[in-house]
Amino acid sequence: MSVAGRLGDAHDLSGRARQYANNVIFDDEWPLTAEHVDLSRVTFETSTRMQRKHGVCSSDGAGNSTIRLSKKTFERAGFEAMEETIRHELVHAYQHQTSGVNPGHGDSFKEWVGPLNLSGRCSTHYDTQPDDYKYRFYCLQGCGFIGGRHRWSKGVQRAIRGNLVCGECDSDLRVEGPNGVLDEVPEWRKDSFFDEDNLQYRFYCENCGLIGGRRQMCKTVRRVTRGETVCQDCASWDITVRDEDDTCLTAAEL
Repeated sequence: MSVAGRLGDAHDLSGRARQYANNVIFDDEWPLTAEHVDLSRVTFETSTRMQRKHGVCSSDGAGNSTIRLSKKTFERAGFEAMEETIRHELVHAYQHQTSGVNPGHGDSFKEWVGPLNLSGRCSTHYDTQPDDYKYRFYCLQGCGFIGGRHRWSKGVQRAIRGNLVCGECDSDLRVEGPNGVLDEVPEWRKDSFFDEDNLQYRFYCENCGLIGGRRQMCKTVRRVTRGETVCQDCASWDITVRDEDDTCLTAAEL
């Protein structure tokens, strides 16, 4: 029997994900069926850079979807943990393929949470470690490591300034960055903060973190993606562009 769906790369996770998706859609264990999802219009890929999510499902707007899964989650938690993520993303594929159904985690998603045994919008498959984060938070009262951020953000600023406290004991936090403890917000950051959540395309410098972005596709996004823009803070050319799904854009996709 042929396996439905396309592979976007040769990673083992992509192949196993496609096979599992076929089991979900064509076997009798789960109520999501071929009447809901046309797997021939779904591509399975593995992301080696996805850090904050276990998986995403993007659409071209015409019913074709790409389910991209985190290599990090696969390596940390194993394929059994990825099975829930695959079922989760198949619901989004269903949304993209179904007229009149809104994508996202609203009512059309919630209808499948119980039948597909999903945790909801988010799930935790493994415990995070300090090395997982570029900026790490430690409780000064003795709770130890409590979390962090992958990139420069408003939360990092608040923690450094004492406006973000430990959720367990309300103590102040110590913030550690790539070069050690951060006692104050770097001078070049004080007047250049960007609200990451308000940007559709975000620009990240390898050295400086979030340095800007745009709310929609434009010439600036294309220039940065093609490597034609230098960071104004550190003169680095190593800048990446990420979309709302935290997927890194490439020049070939423009």
